[in-house]
Amino acid sequence: MIIETIVSTIDKNERVNFSPFGIKKKNKQIFISPYIPSKTLINLEATKCAVINYTDDTSFFVNCIIGNKKFKKKRCKKFPGFFLEDCFGYEQVKVKKIIKNKLRPTFVCEIDKSFHIKNYEGHNRAKASIIEACILASRVHLLGKQKIFNELSYLSIAVEKTAGSLEKKSWKKILNYINKKIDEK
Repeated sequence: MIIETIVSTIDKNERVNFSPFGIKKKNKQIFISPYIPSKTLINLEATKCAVINYTDDTSFFVNCIIGNKKFKKKRCKKFPGFFLEDCFGYEQVKVKKIIKNKLRPTFVCEIDKSFHIKNYEGHNRAKASIIEACILASRVHLLGKQKIFNELSYLSIAVEKTAGSLEKKSWKKILNYINKKIDEK
């Protein structure tokens, strides 16, 4: 199973990078497979650590995609990294092994510590649709225009039926971004 998260990594100068990321989790291990090239990949290779942030706030996913990553964050205690101030919880992980791959190497990480900040309130279809739209946005250069529009049309049904004001704002932002990227193709 893939769990959609926000992964934060730091470079050697402790500059933080936030990235939306589908991770795999099994027992006390987390598997992160960033594409080559990416900041997440470079930072994981350099520091051998990351923070997995659990949130259903779609604005984090959308703002990462559009390049607006100025989030409220806090420094981890006794661990090299930062976590999102407004998340359900986070896990500090250390890279134990790297499985090489020409497209997407896999960093096998061990959970150092887990932290719970607030309770998860339940599922919302609009939020899931916005995350799917973010995934489409990250693949505009790979997908045909009609496929993107067909998928967005279907995803819009859940947004229209179940979105709150924050989700409506996130949906509008990601749609504008996707349309701009399609026009640039």
